[in-house]
Amino acid sequence: MPQSAELFLETAGPLSVYLSQRAEPAIAWPQLHGDTDADVVVIGGGFTGLSCALSLAESGVRTVLLEAREIGWGASGRAWGQVAAAAKFMPAQIEKDFPPEIAARINRAAETAPDVVFNLVKQHDIRCDAVRSGNLIAAHNPAKEQWVRTTAQDLQRRGYPVRLLDAAETQQFTGSQRYRSALLDERGGALNPLGYARGLARAAGQAGAEIYTQSPFTSLQKSGSGWRITTPHGSVTAGQVVFATGAFTGELLGQHTQREIIPVRAYQAVSQPLAPEILSQLLPGGQPLNDTRRMFSGVRIWPDGRLHVGLDGPLFRHHADGWLNGATQRLQMMFPQLTTLNWENHWAGWVDMTVDHYPRLHRLAPGVLAAYGFSGRGVAIGTLMGRDLAALARGEEEDRLVHPLTDVRPLWFHAVHRPLVSSLTARYRLEDRLNDARYGREPSSLHP
Repeated sequence: MPQSAELFLETAGPLSVYLSQRAEPAIAWPQLHGDTDADVVVIGGGFTGLSCALSLAESGVRTVLLEAREIGWGASGRAWGQVAAAAKFMPAQIEKDFPPEIAARINRAAETAPDVVFNLVKQHDIRCDAVRSGNLIAAHNPAKEQWVRTTAQDLQRRGYPVRLLDAAETQQFTGSQRYRSALLDERGGALNPLGYARGLARAAGQAGAEIYTQSPFTSLQKSGSGWRITTPHGSVTAGQVVFATGAFTGELLGQHTQREIIPVRAYQAVSQPLAPEILSQLLPGGQPLNDTRRMFSGVRIWPDGRLHVGLDGPLFRHHADGWLNGATQRLQMMFPQLTTLNWENHWAGWVDMTVDHYPRLHRLAPGVLAAYGFSGRGVAIGTLMGRDLAALARGEEEDRLVHPLTDVRPLWFHAVHRPLVSSLTARYRLEDRLNDARYGREPSSLHP
């Protein structure tokens, strides 16, 4: 593995102790030693790679999966855990961005993505605290109230099970007076992402896939009509190769793919259990809550009464705990009843962003596939993309895919993307602070 890739893996930091303790036990998968062969080798033990390996193994394809560290080590084991019935954008926007046939496939798949995830959880009895209570999107200023209203009407017109909540209903569902309106999408839910990843690995192994951990990819070479993939202690020769390595893809495959991804840091924290009298007031229906802020806004309550939040922090360098004080202040603005908030565990990881927030599906060479760029929607969309990769590896027709196969399009500004993204992020942070100051805790203050 290139040295830069090793350093990039190191800066992922440790996995969440809390998520690990609440997940099903990790299986002690072996390290690859010696040479083996397969029909398909999958590189990456996250949602996408595991979904791909499971789909391949269930269809009788000889499959080897290689993971550099442990199952769920990357973004899949560090995610917030929301299972959303949408890509990064709503259906109307997707219809503007893609030709009708492709937009219809993406929207149809996004609509049913939670079914796919929760059915896998049920089918394989995955211990991951799966709760399908719906998802909340709350408007944080008057302009976004109109967006929430228009979006809810469009989704209802399409027959989706969504509700537009008025001010009283929004306060009832969120427990906060910060918002006057929200959208409740009853299709979604939440789970323990690390538990989900471990369960997918167990299911793939039971279906016949060979899984090796602590076996990082070091090189890819042509071998006859197939490919030879090497690790520090072994190799796999296969007809097809699938890279499902998310934010690490560019570091592994070099500048061509590296310049298409913008890896950014995401931070999260979970609190100590809340007092019962406080817990009963916050998100009583169990729905994860996001609002329409520019920056991280996710809040959810775990079954054991802990509060879980996405928080801001430095985008391109490792920071031990993100900006916990800022998260505490935001939560106390939303929920004044949280007079004290004690954080128990915090963690961070890399998110594979793309400039347009759509995922990428590529054929890098004959028999070499790659997918990345989930931009924070990896639980559901990554699971679907794994199935797409498996279908391609089996030689199925491209018109059956959710996302289109495209060529790699390196960003012309990638060499200076860090200062550009940092400047844009600073603007977003300022906008959020101004909105929080103007439209604070009292519902009446939301009216200019």
